[in-house]
Amino acid sequence: MRRTRILATAGPSTTLPVLRDLIRSGADAFRLNFSHGTHESQAVMFKMIRDAAMAEGRPVAIVQDLGGPKIRTGEVSAPFTLNHGDALTIAAGAFMGGRGRVSCSFEALFSSARVGDRLLVNDGRIELEVVTSNADALETRVLAGGVLSSHKGINLPGVTIRTSAVTAKDEADLKFGIELGIDFAAVSFVQSADDVSHARRVAAQAGAPDLPIIAKIERPQAVEQIESILDVADGVMVARGDLGLELPLERLPAAQKRVTRAARARGVPVIVATQVLESMVVEPRPTRAEVTDAAHSVDERADAIMLAGETAAGAYPVRAVQMLDAIIREVEAMPDHADVAPDAAARNRPGRPLCEAAVALAERSGAAAIVAMTEAGKTPRMLAALRPDAQVLAATPNARTAAQLSLTWGVTPVITGAMTIPGVRDTLRNRGIVRQGDVIVFVSMHPKLSQDGRNFIHVERI
Repeated sequence: MRRTRILATAGPSTTLPVLRDLIRSGADAFRLNFSHGTHESQAVMFKMIRDAAMAEGRPVAIVQDLGGPKIRTGEVSAPFTLNHGDALTIAAGAFMGGRGRVSCSFEALFSSARVGDRLLVNDGRIELEVVTSNADALETRVLAGGVLSSHKGINLPGVTIRTSAVTAKDEADLKFGIELGIDFAAVSFVQSADDVSHARRVAAQAGAPDLPIIAKIERPQAVEQIESILDVADGVMVARGDLGLELPLERLPAAQKRVTRAARARGVPVIVATQVLESMVVEPRPTRAEVTDAAHSVDERADAIMLAGETAAGAYPVRAVQMLDAIIREVEAMPDHADVAPDAAARNRPGRPLCEAAVALAERSGAAAIVAMTEAGKTPRMLAALRPDAQVLAATPNARTAAQLSLTWGVTPVITGAMTIPGVRDTLRNRGIVRQGDVIVFVSMHPKLSQDGRNFIHVERI
């Protein structure tokens, strides 16, 4: 069984037949990127994903990725070339720009940037230095030139942006996503725990106080405050695209490792994203470096790996998922996975001793599976955080919980109506998930699921 999950991004390449092929090939969840498209187009894609999952008989999670405060240049009359030493003014507003002067409607840029700060434009292809700064404009000098066209992203490495990660558009998008029935919301450009809390308040106001919130780690400030972010987030995503622009590239691997280990120690799910198999956007095979990079993420036991353009707009979306699935399976077959010791917060979490006991019983008895009987998903998530060798089966009557658990490391959700040990046992046996002679460990931390209202562990041979 493959334990590391695959999160695939939906987009122009993912028609309904392709979505079904992606699920059959190993996609466990899908990302809707709200930086692009309209509410209408996202609603169509959402329904196609749900239809594909139902047709394939698999619970599949849908992650809404909020756009966040993306800083971009405005419209220009025609692309133009910037050379080393040239002057470029970036002025507040939304006017038509041209050689020497372009617009930017993101007001916080002008209150955040200071003289001497560097600006990276168009994914770092153009580098600028701020020469003068005021509330209306930045005068810059070109350090590394290139061609500038309309609507190119601007990054400010090391600069704290004086704005919330949740914009007014994000609030409207999140409310719309909740109406659709999203399973997770991912908040872009998180700088502190307050940004996650902001999104949670919006979700609560929209009637979804328990919606899992994923913090996207793509700014250095978030890496430095990862512990406090983990206090309030339900998951984190190492979004290496913008993080690789905001940090010196040589520091990116260490930042990824730091976030992954911190999240693992807390038992908080962690997703690795961006340029995983980037060359497969146009090529049928990844590079050797990409394969090795993906393998390292599996070896660090990330919960999930995300494909972006590879599936959203690539020429080989199904092949990309098949390739990542094969890489994960090969690495997981190796016996020397790295492990991470839990921190005090994880060790002292209610129910942790019960799950540790279930894992120990499974190891000593040679159990084929640990069956977590759950309604909201807390028990299987806690078991997954322990990274057991035995398969974790999450027996739940809740289809929403099953979909959300499809993004959790090593957990296979099973929807069942009978939430008793005999009922769950029969469901697993009838579906061929367990076989005669298998040893199974049942565990529950939900008092309503036991006859005497207590948590329990039960071990039996089928």
